[in-house]
Amino acid sequence: MTRDLLLPDLTAHARRMAHTRAPACPCASTGTLAHRPDATVVRHADTVAKAHPPDTSPAQLALRLAAAARRPDVFLTPLGPAPAALHGRLVTFWPYGTPVDPDDPDAA
Repeated sequence: MTRDLLLPDLTAHARRMAHTRAPACPCASTGTLAHRPDATVVRHADTVAKAHPPDTSPAQLALRLAAAARRPDVFLTPLGPAPAALHGRLVTFWPYGTPVDPDDPDAA
């Protein structure tokens, strides 16, 4: 798998998830939020898809997803209970949220 295939396929998965959640999806807000060797993140409307690093532990990721789902007052709630597989990467789906400002994390 090359990174060249990951980005368009991840974008297609994000689009499908967004349109599953809201068939009349306003598709204006789309794009690549990050595309690095350790993670690729794309947005389609109010849905974000993240391809985790290739060496991500499925068990550890499942624990993190479960923890986020149990604390919606602290974390965004994942859009599914388990990651999907794409080109040897684990992919999770999330609602879009305003990122934490690294210069002012207490404002979150």
